[in-house]
Amino acid sequence: MKKILALVLALVMLGTACCALAEEAQGAPMYATVGEAMDASGAAAGDEGGPISGGIRGEYFAVVTEKDGKYFRSVANYDEKLTALEDAQDALDYEAEDFFEKLEASFAEIDAYTRTLPIAYTEEFTAEPMTQEEIDALAGKTVGELAEAGWEIMASGGGDDNGIVYTMQNGLFNYDLTVDADFAAYEKAMEDGSEGSFTVTGAKLAGITRGAWEKRFHTDGTVEEEPAFDLMGEMPPETAAIMGAVMEIVEAAKNGEEVDIDKLFDVIEEQLPDKKEEIEAAKETIKGMDIEQLKTLFAVDE
Repeated sequence: MKKILALVLALVMLGTACCALAEEAQGAPMYATVGEAMDASGAAAGDEGGPISGGIRGEYFAVVTEKDGKYFRSVANYDEKLTALEDAQDALDYEAEDFFEKLEASFAEIDAYTRTLPIAYTEEFTAEPMTQEEIDALAGKTVGELAEAGWEIMASGGGDDNGIVYTMQNGLFNYDLTVDADFAAYEKAMEDGSEGSFTVTGAKLAGITRGAWEKRFHTDGTVEEEPAFDLMGEMPPETAAIMGAVMEIVEAAKNGEEVDIDKLFDVIEEQLPDKKEEIEAAKETIKGMDIEQLKTLFAVDE
């Protein structure tokens, strides 16, 4: 029993030590507010795209800054007022004549208030980009080969020297890759999807990725996989049910079958009796449309 108690105590103490280390990694704020951090981030970026910042609704807002070649992430926590401001924006009546005026004013109010949020902590990115030797070794590889290795295309187009440049993300950092293509070849590749065959002729570090404000980009360079977006799961239940019915109708039409739309929607109404009015309205709209109109309106792919 004593050995078990000692083991439990050791595990608790280890957990406490790990928590302490995690807290130590969250250093003292470099800036007082989000606004100060965003101004610093924007000043460092110049005309290259503005502050690297963003937020997860209801959780946090973060800003990435650079100082002496090192990168930092300053994090502020959401508060009740910011949540209330965003909820009020969601509640705006999109059918009102002044909807867009109110929406613009709401965005301005949210932005202004977000700038006043106090920074809770700042953490330093300890991950380092590829060495120049590793960057130089990219020459000769194709865009497709890099994509297969996990690199992600963030942007592409004409560079300062009139060459074609692909900005690709690898881990926490972006790299500008000049490829062996002129603009005509680039346009053709955009049309036929052959850009993967372009060969890298030169490369350089382009800085930390603009997504680094997200906590899934850990400071040590490890990156959590982005959660898959579940369109049906994000919809209100009645909308998801109607979408499911539309897809069933389209699928049946493709197979030369007919669907009893009234019967199909009766089932949905039984499942969601408090949404009967909205479901009935959708049913009548759908009954008045042909298959091609349904596919276009509801963006259903074959």
